[in-house]
Amino acid sequence: MGKEKKMRIAGGVIALVALGIVLYTEQVIKPVYFIKSAVKVASFGGAVLLYALLSGQKLRDIIRLHKPKKLGGLIACIALFFLGIGVLFLLFRSQLDLASIRESLVTKEGLTKRNCFFVFAYIILVNSFLEESFFRGFVSGLIPNRKVGFPVSAVLFSLYHIGIIDGWFHPAILALCIAGLAVVALFLQYLLERYHSVVASYLVHASANVAINTIGALMIFNIL
Repeated sequence: MGKEKKMRIAGGVIALVALGIVLYTEQVIKPVYFIKSAVKVASFGGAVLLYALLSGQKLRDIIRLHKPKKLGGLIACIALFFLGIGVLFLLFRSQLDLASIRESLVTKEGLTKRNCFFVFAYIILVNSFLEESFFRGFVSGLIPNRKVGFPVSAVLFSLYHIGIIDGWFHPAILALCIAGLAVVALFLQYLLERYHSVVASYLVHASANVAINTIGALMIFNIL
């Protein structure tokens, strides 16, 4: 077995362990949001750093942190994702239990009127970039065959979110959301490849989170 293949296998193990730690923390230990976030940053960020040390590759090359090429179309994608979230919310609002979602945000995530803007800022600025670097940059890059690597990364990304949104929707809507997340993940991967930079997928991911967090803030302040 060649050295490169061994490193890819080691990277896969590191990625799965990091993902397992994050899921165990969120689903079993269930600490307050800030501790969960710290564990996620340490696990995902630490996994990529460890792989960089073991492989000798530069961190920016692993996560594809380069200047985006040819920005045409990216602004439209950012706007489309932001507006799309709002449209989907309006379309499926009658199918959502807003009271349960609000209660989950308050009890499970510990959000309050005082801290929600700090939490949402973290989600938009840090969490979006962390997930793009881990799933789109690191995990997908471990599998040379893109026809395998991209779907694997997308499935892991969507399944990871089950614990976050579980209990928010009717099971049928939840299944639709998980499938939709996988499709979104593949599109974000496409953006990374098209613009040769994780910055492109991050900006679109962040725009979606801006829309989602705006809705969340309206719930926390009992406007919705």
